[in-house]
Amino acid sequence: MKKNIYINSQGGLGFNLALSHVLKEFKQAYDKVCVLSPYFDVFEVCPYVDAVYKPNEIRDFIFDAKNDDAKLICERMYDSEDFIYKKVSYADAWRKAAGLELKGNKNGSDTKAELTPLKKYNALARDKEGLLKVIENHGFKDFVIAQFTGGQSPLVQVPMGIRKNAQGQDEQFPDWSRVPYNYEAEPLKRHYPVEKAQEFINLFHKAHPETAVLLYQLPNEPRPDGDNIIVATIPYLAYYELAKEENCRGTISIDSSLQHLVAGVTKSVVIWGHSLPQSFGYEYNKNIIQNCRRDDILYFSALGPSGARIDYIEPEKLLNEVDGYIYENKEK
Repeated sequence: MKKNIYINSQGGLGFNLALSHVLKEFKQAYDKVCVLSPYFDVFEVCPYVDAVYKPNEIRDFIFDAKNDDAKLICERMYDSEDFIYKKVSYADAWRKAAGLELKGNKNGSDTKAELTPLKKYNALARDKEGLLKVIENHGFKDFVIAQFTGGQSPLVQVPMGIRKNAQGQDEQFPDWSRVPYNYEAEPLKRHYPVEKAQEFINLFHKAHPETAVLLYQLPNEPRPDGDNIIVATIPYLAYYELAKEENCRGTISIDSSLQHLVAGVTKSVVIWGHSLPQSFGYEYNKNIIQNCRRDDILYFSALGPSGARIDYIEPEKLLNEVDGYIYENKEK
């Protein structure tokens, strides 16, 4: 086996976070682990990575790999045969590419997030403390983090708009209203409809009036409203730090980046649409697999969007699942 490994990680935020989980195993097998990724900050705070490259450093990445006589991974795990045929999880697809032993998890991966964001990005502590103060000032004792939509990159180019500041002067700002969002165009339908999310939020607030719901989403995505809703624009790594807080009850999410970001850090309820936890999820989460005809759904984006109908879990039942898992030890 070669002594070093270089990985060109081609995928979205959740894909890159999932890769970071298995790098501990890579580091046990290789002397040097190097990653090129548009989400380079994820790997800068992963303790098992020796060198990180940004996309514009692809030339250095390739020639450094050649100089080190390293194992080089440049293919997308999404496009591997075993993953398309739903034979392996994210983690096992990476293990196979790296020449490591597969674990064959039948109910999802057993890997967990191990990141150290505050060692690299000190400002994240301020983001976290500021949001915790907002939650406290609104009269809430604890909070959950929720994601009902996703599928778009936080790295998207946002057009700048002009608005008046407090002094009446013109200032530029990222105008997310000019960034179109259409979750129906995704190859795999994963969102939880906003009208059902709204009903769930209303029921959740009645059941847990002292718990805030911190929404994890980009500004152009549809979102539910409510007195218990907290919305903030902060870096995604700040949510990792928030999930570690004692007063974080857990997360409620779809199959998107949030579940990968907080994997193993806090209790997570994950709602599944076209995709399945055996491939994309984690065995220790509460995985809610909604009814759907999946026999013609393969994990290959070139096939385009699937029209398979999903029988979405009703908000009342979702609340029961959340209560039974996240609140199972709550004092009556």
